[in-house]
Amino acid sequence: MPSKITYRGDDNQEYFVVANKGMAGRWRKDKTIPLVDVVQSFDVMTTTTGSETGEFVRPSKGALQSAFHTSNMDKVVEQIVEHGEEKNM
Repeated sequence: MPSKITYRGDDNQEYFVVANKGMAGRWRKDKTIPLVDVVQSFDVMTTTTGSETGEFVRPSKGALQSAFHTSNMDKVVEQIVEHGEEKNM
């Protein structure tokens, strides 16, 4: 069963990626594990309400730049996995 890793960006919006359950913790301890084995896709999502409820949408590059200081999807996903909180879906 997948989980989601949520992270509240600098813009106070919540962003998340869908991950393989338990892999974020393993990756944090062992960075030799490829991120592709941790997340199910490199699609970063948020909700229309900015919290845990609401319709899932892809944030704009501008929103990612504001929240993560980059719009590079690999770096954004890495930051979410590194600093986010794993939750059940």
